[in-house]
Amino acid sequence: MGEFEVSTRDRVVELLNAAAFMPSEKEKIANLAQVQELIIHHNPQLLDSFFEEVAAFQNDRNSDVRKFVVGFIEEACKKDVAMLPRLVPNIQLLLSDQAVAVVKRVIQAVAQLHRATLAWLSSARSTTPEMEQVWLIITIIKTTIITMIDHDNDGVRTQAIKFLEALVLLQTYTESDSVTRDGEFNLDQVPLTLKVARPRKLEEEARMVLNKLLAFQGSIHISSVNLMTCMSSLTIIARARPQFLGKIINALEILHANLPPTLTKSQVNSVRKHLKIQMLNLLKHPASYDYHENITTVLNDLGITAAEVNKSMPTKEMIRKRVRRDKRGEEVTESSSKKARIEKEEKKSKTEEVVGKNSAVDITQRWLVEKLTAKTVANLVMVTMLNLPDEMPALFSVGYSPITAAGTPTQIQHVARLIASQLTAAGVGPGVEQTEEDEVKGGYDSDEESKISRLVGGQVQTQEDTMQSGPVLVPAGVAGRASRPKAKTMKLDEVTKPLFAAGNSKMQRLLLLRLLQCDKMLFDSASKHRTRILTMLSGCMSSKESEELEDFILEDLHNRADLLFSWLYAEYSLEHDFSHINKIFNTDITTANKKEKKYSDIISSIALKVLAKDSTKERDEFLSRLFLECPYVPEDLITSLVRVGSQGAESILVIANILKDTVHWRPLSAKPALKTLSLLATHDQDSVRDRVTPILLELCEQDSLRTVVTEAAIKYLKYLYQDAPPESLCTHNLGRPNQPSEWTEATVKACLYIYLALLPLNQTLIHDLAQVYVKTVNEAKRSILRLLEGPIRHMGMDSPQLLTLVETCPKGGETLITRIIHILTEKAPPSEALVYRVRELYNRRVSDVRFLIPVLTGLSKKEVIAVLPKLIKLNPHVVKEVFNRLWGVTLDTGASPLTPVDLLVSLHLIDSDKCDVKTVIKATGLCFAERSIYTAEVLAFVLQQLMEQPSLPTLFMRTVIQTLTHYPKLLGFIMNVLQRLIARQVWKQRKVWEGFIKCCQRAGTQSFTVLLQLPPAQLSDVFTSAPDLHTRLVSHIATLTENQRAHIPVNLLEVIEGHKSSEESQSIPIEPSPNSQEVAAFSEEH
Repeated sequence: MGEFEVSTRDRVVELLNAAAFMPSEKEKIANLAQVQELIIHHNPQLLDSFFEEVAAFQNDRNSDVRKFVVGFIEEACKKDVAMLPRLVPNIQLLLSDQAVAVVKRVIQAVAQLHRATLAWLSSARSTTPEMEQVWLIITIIKTTIITMIDHDNDGVRTQAIKFLEALVLLQTYTESDSVTRDGEFNLDQVPLTLKVARPRKLEEEARMVLNKLLAFQGSIHISSVNLMTCMSSLTIIARARPQFLGKIINALEILHANLPPTLTKSQVNSVRKHLKIQMLNLLKHPASYDYHENITTVLNDLGITAAEVNKSMPTKEMIRKRVRRDKRGEEVTESSSKKARIEKEEKKSKTEEVVGKNSAVDITQRWLVEKLTAKTVANLVMVTMLNLPDEMPALFSVGYSPITAAGTPTQIQHVARLIASQLTAAGVGPGVEQTEEDEVKGGYDSDEESKISRLVGGQVQTQEDTMQSGPVLVPAGVAGRASRPKAKTMKLDEVTKPLFAAGNSKMQRLLLLRLLQCDKMLFDSASKHRTRILTMLSGCMSSKESEELEDFILEDLHNRADLLFSWLYAEYSLEHDFSHINKIFNTDITTANKKEKKYSDIISSIALKVLAKDSTKERDEFLSRLFLECPYVPEDLITSLVRVGSQGAESILVIANILKDTVHWRPLSAKPALKTLSLLATHDQDSVRDRVTPILLELCEQDSLRTVVTEAAIKYLKYLYQDAPPESLCTHNLGRPNQPSEWTEATVKACLYIYLALLPLNQTLIHDLAQVYVKTVNEAKRSILRLLEGPIRHMGMDSPQLLTLVETCPKGGETLITRIIHILTEKAPPSEALVYRVRELYNRRVSDVRFLIPVLTGLSKKEVIAVLPKLIKLNPHVVKEVFNRLWGVTLDTGASPLTPVDLLVSLHLIDSDKCDVKTVIKATGLCFAERSIYTAEVLAFVLQQLMEQPSLPTLFMRTVIQTLTHYPKLLGFIMNVLQRLIARQVWKQRKVWEGFIKCCQRAGTQSFTVLLQLPPAQLSDVFTSAPDLHTRLVSHIATLTENQRAHIPVNLLEVIEGHKSSEESQSIPIEPSPNSQEVAAFSEEH
């Protein structure tokens, strides 16, 4: 032993002794680092002597010291592979360390030790049992690290990803295009004859590890750090092993289209930037030639220009070399070496696997390209517009790139590729279906975890045998523990004698009473044990004992609620055979002691007893907790809550809220809870309904819940088919203790409350109402018509269901339809769709003109004039409503088809065969009564239009006289009208002529100018009919000067002065007089 070695040994001993007692971790690690430098690098001969002393520090309390030990083991094994059997067990122990930092350092070290172990086995001429044990431990460690990809700690997952990368590179063959480091060890250097680690199994394991890595990259909740690490590892694998290039590019494409939703805006930026770098690295590889289109498309989406893409592409010379190598590879003859043949077959199988894996996306892409027509895309865009948020999401704003070549085949292919990736990732689409069929036919085993566990290290199932048959490797520096003889366990059932049934019942009874009486004397821990014992006893309690326990709990609901819930869960488990209590109490239970009350009986009994108490805050809170925390709410218990309806509105509100929470949080009990709420909504008191109905409507916002409430509403509505109210509605709990023998307004409303509240939410229900209306009793019909207004206004006249109902009006439902139309048009003009359907129904089926009144303002002028004779025959109040609609009095908006002028003119022009004169006179009287509408100007226009008629209407002069009466200021205009009448020989129409004379009488002296324009015979006739006009005219002429009298024709003066002969005064020929009805009407008026 040289002097240098002695001095080094002493120095090492000194450093180790100092490190063992140093309180400072930094100083301890510094000493150990010096030891490592001395025994590994300066004097490796000392490694065998001191490795155990250094390894012993793995039990140190400080994690940094343990991390140093891991690094020491790694360096020692790399320096001397003979250290592997001695130090690998230490690594296995350190992998389960509590400190995350130590575990991460172990994973880093195992990647090197795994490579060193495989190289050691490959270089050995023969395999020893010690080597097999080392490989077995490495295999176990490897399997453990593979599962750590799902570790809770993000940093551990990152190191696991890097380990999987190293494993894939180590356990696969290189290719001509592989990018490798100098001196890198891989499967190329592993002999095919190595039995401990078969190359074929190692390669298969690497493939499945790669699949696990790809699946991890596509997981939804992956962090941004792990995602970028995974992308880098996959890129390194693709460049080093081109056989996996297609699979990895496909995974990156899917990732680009489906970024995890948990990423923030800045993380999305980082991931996209990292993805861009990795895709550019893959593009530079010569083997990526077949995938240039896919890579280029992704890069374009990421904002890379075409110039940058071309700059990163491999040179044409590199591509030509690769093509020549591929051709040469296909011409390999059968005389090649065994390894070459195996490699070629494996390469072929790998290629087929890649193609098979990518085929799901490719098949779906081809299917989508056929479907992505311009029309289909437009429809998809319009449909998805409904789901767009109000503000642009951060992920979209970061990831969106403007589309420069929309509609081109390349862009269509790209969109199809993106959608196919998303569909494949979601497990849907024709590609996935076909792949699954192929896998089923081929007997594909999708459980990669099980494959890895079977393949890692060969025959895993013989691990225990191998451990026992070979030398046992003990961790260095860990003292062994002496085995102790086990004491024999006493079995209680061997020393316990069974009790008789009577004794068992008696002891159980005494135990129950004792447990209930010691309630206040127990501490918290003892109280928990008591609860467990009582829960166990529930398996064989009699009905009487159960009631005693119920009463005990009800005495103090607040403090004994935990006991109740433990009991209920035990009963539920017992009833469904989830508990071992059945086995305990399965024997020696007599009929008297046999369990009588089931879970539903117990919870119902407790709930009803609580409900019977006075309403307090404590009671209400307990009930709410009972319904939400019990294992199951029986339907009978929910339906029995109706009895609270007799306790007042406040109690019902509490129960309604409990039922609401039950619907939300107990899906299995939602249906009976909704039915009970619906029944409470039919309560006779308004205060109860006002509390329950809003809760029901709030629950109906969910479609699934609305269906149940709708069924209940229709059920109550159809009660109206019956001759009398059913018993279910007439109970004390619903505020109707006495059942009436016939329908009343109150009972009808009870059937309609929920239905009418739901009508705006589910407008299809209106058709059921129409069917019921046709067949129900008159009292119900009147109530329906009164209650309709609110829901119908809420639905609006644009409702498709209302329009359909009007169009398909059931026979006998015309009154209902009329009421609905009145409500719709009361404050708004009718829509075109509503007018069209009402018009069609009127023309096709309903002949009653009242049906048209609500939509009059939507009809054409011609249509209104056509039905005007029928309208004015109606009740005066109805006629007044009709005129108000036409005048626009009841509507703020909307233009009437008839102006006030048109209406009054149309009334004058009504044929007497269609409507008698008296009715027309009453209708015109309604017009003249509206002085604000029929002003002097309007009436002037009316007279003007009537004058333009070919034949003057019968009531024309009556309207002239009324106009003069209402508006004396129009005297001049009316005199002008009378003058025009002379030109039209008014005396030929007797009724008009008589009105002319009367108008002259009303006008007085103003009419003399008109009279002096009449022919002599007609003037004489005027004097005969109205002698007062003759007297007044004579007096008027007497006041004239000679000059003025000279302007009066002589023949007229003769008539006036009475000197004309009787032959000249003979009667004038006149048209046949109108029918007697018209004459009588005119005479009666004047």
